Amino acid sequence: MQLDWTCRFSNVKAILQLKKSLNLGEISDHFKIIANKLLELEGTFTDGFENNIKHLLNNKNWNLINCKQGKPSISLRKCCNQHAFELFCFPMICNEARAVVKSCDKNSPFKDFNPSNLGPLLSIPKLSNFVSITVRCGDEADIELIKYTHILIEQLAHLLGTLLHVAENDGQTIKEIFFAAEKQLKDLKKT
Repeated sequence: MQLDWTCRFSNVKAILQLKKSLNLGEISDHFKIIANKLLELEGTFTDGFENNIKHLLNNKNWNLINCKQGKPSISLRKCCNQHAFELFCFPMICNEARAVVKSCDKNSPFKDFNPSNLGPLLSIPKLSNFVSITVRCGDEADIELIKYTHILIEQLAHLLGTLLHVAENDGQTIKEIFFAAEKQLKDLKKT
């Protein structure tokens, strides 16, 4: 399937409305899980709740002595398995991404930031399952939700790249995960 990776919708609520119109109001659990996480991500900067992304971007928590051009250096890592798609952020300390940081590490670009305590910046449960289902039998709303997920994750990575110094950005994008699932289905059909 050749997809245009631009999304026709500018928010999750519009995609939810499409899903309801296509399925007579029924929404699968997989769809709901992804949509709820994206709604949460959309509200990251508008709701009053503290989260890992806000904590990371709070310049009061930056150790400016160890920043490059006034920005903390970080490593972004995307990981997708059967449980979740996760975006991790690790501070670069002495040119090395660190998953565990000692409290008040004098070389850290952050005054208080330990990835092992905070966990992933973002976690979308069951995304690989949803992608697999969509590749096999998804409808237009499922595809739009995957495209929108890809766009939001890439926008977040771009925002982080603008406000912080991203020294490393590893892992598969949502688009690459989709293409891998598509290839796997084609390979299964050949056998």
